[in-house]
Amino acid sequence: MFFTDSTYRKIILYLIIAASSIFTLLAVLGTAEYKESEHKLQQNLSSVFEQSIHEQVRLNMEGEFQLVHISENQSLKKGTIRRQTVITEDTTITKEVEVRGDLELERFKGSQTYLFLRKRIQPQELQQIFDSELEENKLMCSSVVLIRHNQRTQTSGDTTNLSSYYRMPIVKGGVFDEIDYEGFVYYSPFVVFKLMSKRLLIILLFIEILMLGVTAYLFIEKKKIKPDKIVKRGKYYYLGKTIFDTRKCELIGQKGEIVAVTKQPSEMLLMFLQSDEHVVRKNALKKILWPDNQYTADQNLMSAINKLRNYLKEMDCTFNLVTKKGDEYYELKHMQDDIDEKMVND
Repeated sequence: MFFTDSTYRKIILYLIIAASSIFTLLAVLGTAEYKESEHKLQQNLSSVFEQSIHEQVRLNMEGEFQLVHISENQSLKKGTIRRQTVITEDTTITKEVEVRGDLELERFKGSQTYLFLRKRIQPQELQQIFDSELEENKLMCSSVVLIRHNQRTQTSGDTTNLSSYYRMPIVKGGVFDEIDYEGFVYYSPFVVFKLMSKRLLIILLFIEILMLGVTAYLFIEKKKIKPDKIVKRGKYYYLGKTIFDTRKCELIGQKGEIVAVTKQPSEMLLMFLQSDEHVVRKNALKKILWPDNQYTADQNLMSAINKLRNYLKEMDCTFNLVTKKGDEYYELKHMQDDIDEKMVND
């Protein structure tokens, strides 16, 4: 496989554009996946927090006797208002509440109010339960719990210690919904990253790395093509930025233009390319190319040399054949900006 200098530039440009597009897609999909995973994490945190509230009530109600009166009044359907009374050893509270129609929920909320009045619902204990639940769910987070009742707030810690946190929705508790539970949770981006679905992202990342690798390889290969260097690649020779195809005997220019080289100039060019220092003696050229025509060999040599020079000039090649009057050799040499026309025309 070979490419001209301009083809290298085009391919590298296309690869950079494609890699940039994939990177943008990777960033967009990654951001969307991160936000979706973070939303699921926050929902999970809220669920775990509510479970922790239930667990705290269960633990504190062990060994406690609870009397629940179930009204036989059929008119008290779910959503209607009725009077509710909570009685402890030293307190009796009666208020109007909405009928929930769920016995277990009624018992749970009654327990919450009872325990709170007995000062047995403490934020520090709830935080310990919550942290334990988080650990069981393999969620590496830090938390602070807040419990609010009648404008009085208790916390398990200082939220200012958390650089950034997720503030969970308030959970209402108690028979009269008089208790507010609130949790503050700090989690690192790595916690969210672990929850992300990474298959598509990994595929895109692999493609991105592959394209960047190919781009880097082509860029390195392109850098090897220099106006003053001859480089061999398989069946092709780079004479600066001009390519010689040894199979088809063609010269390929920087913009992809192609010129077919006739037999003798092509064989001659190959001899220069394969020789040390790209130098070939005149006698060697005549002996190899015209072994049976010694009398016309000089004339044939000059004709073939001029044809090859014209081919190279036509392709704007930075190399050409030079010699000095009296020298017994030709050299395929990089031509400077100021060409010694005398050396070329000898």
